[in-house]
Amino acid sequence: MSESQPKSSASPWVILAVTSGAFAALNGVFAKLTTDQHTTSFAQSIAHIFGKDSSPFIEMLVRVACLGLNVLCNIIMWALFTRALTAGPSTTKVSITNTASNFLATAVLGMVVFQEAVGGLWWVGAGMMGAGCILVGMREGA
Repeated sequence: MSESQPKSSASPWVILAVTSGAFAALNGVFAKLTTDQHTTSFAQSIAHIFGKDSSPFIEMLVRVACLGLNVLCNIIMWALFTRALTAGPSTTKVSITNTASNFLATAVLGMVVFQEAVGGLWWVGAGMMGAGCILVGMREGA
């Protein structure tokens, strides 16, 4: 790296891996919304705006939109992950970073979107994953 180029605080592969993990979590949210009761409730809320109690057509449109967003997030996730693998120093680092990001984003989205409880074992797993990320980073020269 020449002196004229500023040093970046985060490597591009880290941003790609974290973003890929976040899109994987979104992919899961939209997959669940494609078949979940929350989608029925949301569609009924939209139907109420139009003065109806419910509408199978609106519910179908909402589910199709969720499926489309599921597929789109999946495509983006794989594109980012593949690019992170080619830009990263090792596939192990990229995979662990991606998985940790997915793990955390999935839990947060589950709590926010689906009101899911995150129990003690989840926190143990999160701590172990964080420790694993640090150990791999130290082992491979961060």
